[in-house]
Amino acid sequence: MTQIEIFDAYLLQVDKSHNSEVNHAQSVGGNMLTHEVSITCRPQSTVTNLTVTQDGDTLVWSENNGSVNFVSDKQKPVKISIESNIQSLISLDGHIIVGDDEFGVRCFDKYGNTVWECQIPGGISFLVNCTKFIALADNLGRLRLVTHDGKLNTKKFDYTSIINLKPYLDDVIVVQEGGIVSLFDGEQELWNRPKRGDVGESITGLGVSADDKLIVGREGFALVPGEEEALEIEVWDVNNNLLVMRKEVKNRLLITSSNSKQTYLAFDDGSINRLISSDNQFYELSDSLHNCEFPVKTLIVTDDCIIAGSWFYLHGITSRGEKWMVEHQGIVQFTAYSSMTNMLYFAGDDQNDYTEIEPIGKINLHSGLVDRDKSELTTWFEVSEVTETLSTEDIYSIDEKLSSIIEADMQSAHEFGDEDITSLLSALEEQPINHLDDNKQSDLSENNLIGELLEEFSVEDRPIADAGEDNTFECGEKSHSIVVLDSINTKGDKSKIVSYSWINDSGREISNLPKFRAKLSRGKHRFELRIIDNDGNSTSDTVYIEVI
Repeated sequence: MTQIEIFDAYLLQVDKSHNSEVNHAQSVGGNMLTHEVSITCRPQSTVTNLTVTQDGDTLVWSENNGSVNFVSDKQKPVKISIESNIQSLISLDGHIIVGDDEFGVRCFDKYGNTVWECQIPGGISFLVNCTKFIALADNLGRLRLVTHDGKLNTKKFDYTSIINLKPYLDDVIVVQEGGIVSLFDGEQELWNRPKRGDVGESITGLGVSADDKLIVGREGFALVPGEEEALEIEVWDVNNNLLVMRKEVKNRLLITSSNSKQTYLAFDDGSINRLISSDNQFYELSDSLHNCEFPVKTLIVTDDCIIAGSWFYLHGITSRGEKWMVEHQGIVQFTAYSSMTNMLYFAGDDQNDYTEIEPIGKINLHSGLVDRDKSELTTWFEVSEVTETLSTEDIYSIDEKLSSIIEADMQSAHEFGDEDITSLLSALEEQPINHLDDNKQSDLSENNLIGELLEEFSVEDRPIADAGEDNTFECGEKSHSIVVLDSINTKGDKSKIVSYSWINDSGREISNLPKFRAKLSRGKHRFELRIIDNDGNSTSDTVYIEVI
């Protein structure tokens, strides 16, 4: 049996008896299965799009600072500044298509060189690649077509207020406001979904099944209860204008994904279901295969695994029935998968302006699953910056260059005589100070004076830990709240700090970063911040957090 057939057999077993679902993900205690994760790169600003070239060689992403970035193991990183908002980023025949909200559409090779440019007046909102053309919605919501070599089709099409586009075989599905769904081949409309209800409806999700059926998730806008108000899934045989399934569901369809044989649907309650077909005549939804608990933002189906991005996690189900989870520093919003290398890349944003930019993670899906305590899932992105520390010999050794400078300054001071000082003060209309008797020793020798000055500077500049103000957070209907613990208020010279350590109630170190995000359950929590500077001084401070 192939991997896909094994996968299908497992999921069929789940469909027949949901309660007998095989689940090896959670071991005894708080352990669970996960993948080893590495940081591909650390972006300069928030990631807005993510893709990988078809050969899997080059990862490309855009940021909200208007940059497009190319990274490959075989070349130096390349950064291109577009200086506008990047709306879409797709891989096409080894090239990267970039759409922005000012100029229009550009095509680059995987080394960042411009292949062609096509200006769209007013810029674009989003674009998709179809077999015969690139379809896009401009910033006025109108349909525009661009050839694969960058030529703009100047025809005006009767599609406005476009909210979604989806490639369908050689054509494109166009979704407009009000629930209007049409099939367009680049020249004429081939099919149109019949309107339902007089008040209108919204298309919440759109997809194409493994057997080329169109999947539509809809929500009615009826003012009174009735069938037009319902949340539903529709499956259409577009070529024969035949509705083959209409099913009321409890949650909004958000996203679909397919491998060569099966189709999976993800909803805003975090559930993932399979679309079951029988001889292409009868369709139904399976029971939930997995529930991510939060709306699913990304869904990828490989030959061996289903991978969903939801909240701060990636959830995976393998063909062997194993469930695994990877945690991210930000809410997972973008994933990119290469079937050539079996590499998965993912990015997200914690939507907090006061925290650092979240890294882009990479998982080699060929690697085996490992068993980890759930608290250890954050270790891959909690990597402290390497700080060079001085050895004991370096700290206490005499710097000959510094000694010579101090000695030269002292010599200059001696050569500057009393008469010179008196003349200078007179010129400044100041009264001269009383000179010390050369035969009397000053209460403060030069060495003592320098020593006290250095000591005073050292004490004032010494870092003093500050864990922040005590605070209370509301988690609402959830059982936890995301809290940022930050040492930003630590006083003194922070460049002298060589070690940060956050300790929880049980005395366990949970982070060695100056600032980090913690997911806290309801209740009272105590955290202690400990810092050590390069002189060996240690200070600590405690913060109390309550989640209600």
